[in-house]
Amino acid sequence: MGMLPEGLSFVRAEREPVWVDIIQSDLTKPKFRVKVGQLSVDRFKRLLSKSTLPAGVRPNSKAAEQHAHQFNVKYCKTVVLGWEGLTVENLEAILAGDDVLAGDALEEWRESGREMQHSNELAVYLHENTWAENYSNKIFEALQAGAEVDGEIEEESFE
Repeated sequence: MGMLPEGLSFVRAEREPVWVDIIQSDLTKPKFRVKVGQLSVDRFKRLLSKSTLPAGVRPNSKAAEQHAHQFNVKYCKTVVLGWEGLTVENLEAILAGDDVLAGDALEEWRESGREMQHSNELAVYLHENTWAENYSNKIFEALQAGAEVDGEIEEESFE
């Protein structure tokens, strides 16, 4: 006899990505929204296990910083599947690092309201250079809520 009664089995669930609102710095312009890939608890735990420092690496060392960055690259690649509405204004509103936007085309981008294309490199930069409550926590909360949202949708479909 297996773990489940006869006639029952587990199959891999297909999880649809969800859109998470990050910021809208100007109500007349687009919201910055991130498309978040939903992970099972098992997949999330496997991903999170990669954040643990290897043996012999001291916390706060250069090697620890590099390891954290490598984890952020993997995390963002797995979780941040795309976005829309990342304008100069929205980007400037959430950045909290030492860097600010500059360049010859800055005013053109600001005036046109053009949106920046998704890239994993920029997703990692945002993850590492914004306050958690303004970006990464919103993404993490969507990951945690994914199972609850899926459950609510299933319940609604049986009514």
